[in-house]
Amino acid sequence: MDTKKTIGVLGGMGAAASADFYQRLVELAQKEFGAVRDSDFPPMLIYNLSIRDFDETGVVDADSVIAQLVAGVRTLESAGADFFVVPCNTVHRFAKEMSDAVSIPLVSIIDATADAVQDDGLRKVGILSSQTTRNESLYEKALASRGIAVLHADDAEQAKINEVIAHVMRGTNGAEDVAALAAIANRFKAEGAEGVALGCTELPLAITQKDAALPLYGSTEILARAALKYSLGTA
Repeated sequence: MDTKKTIGVLGGMGAAASADFYQRLVELAQKEFGAVRDSDFPPMLIYNLSIRDFDETGVVDADSVIAQLVAGVRTLESAGADFFVVPCNTVHRFAKEMSDAVSIPLVSIIDATADAVQDDGLRKVGILSSQTTRNESLYEKALASRGIAVLHADDAEQAKINEVIAHVMRGTNGAEDVAALAAIANRFKAEGAEGVALGCTELPLAITQKDAALPLYGSTEILARAALKYSLGTA
C-alpha cells in the first residue's frame, strides 16, 4: 500500500519560481530518496495562482492577497492534498490566515529554511528577500527564536534586490543581477555573517553557490526537501 502523502503546492508567486520548486523536488527525490519509477515520486497537486495585487516588492493589497491565498489553499484541500506548501516566502506573512482556512497543515518555507541554518550551527546570517519579507521581519522572527542573528539589506540594497526579482519574473536576469546580489553577500560577510539565506524563491534563479563567497541557503530547495520528507513520513 502506498502511504505517501499528497503534496499540495500553491504556486504562481512567481511562475518561474514555482517551476523551479517542482524541478528541484524531482531532482531531490532522485538523488536523495532513490526515486526511479513514477510510483517512487510523491503524488502532487499544483495550483498556479494568477495572483493580483502582488509584485516584485511583495504584497500591494493585503486584503486582496489574503482572499486569493485562502481560496487557493481551499482548492488544494478540496482536490485531495494532505498538506500544503507555498514556494513563496513573502506570502508567509499570511501563514496563519492560510492555515486557519483549512484542516490540512502547512509546511512552512520560513521555518524549514531557519531549521536548515540552525542545523548547520550558524550564529549569524544575511537575508536576501523581497521588500515585504524584510519589512515584516519574517526571517528575523524565525531565526531569533533559534538564537541566530540576522543581517538585512539596507534600503539601497533592497532596491537592487527588487530589480533582480523583477528581472527573474520577466525572464531577463543576467550577469548584472548576479553581481548585485554577490556585492550584498560580500557586505554581509564583512559584517560577520556565516551564510546567506535566499529568502525569496526568485533569487536561486539569479545566483548560485559558485557566485557567492558564503554558503547560500536556497529556500526553494530547502522547502522541496522538507515537502519530500513530510510526504514520505521521514520528517
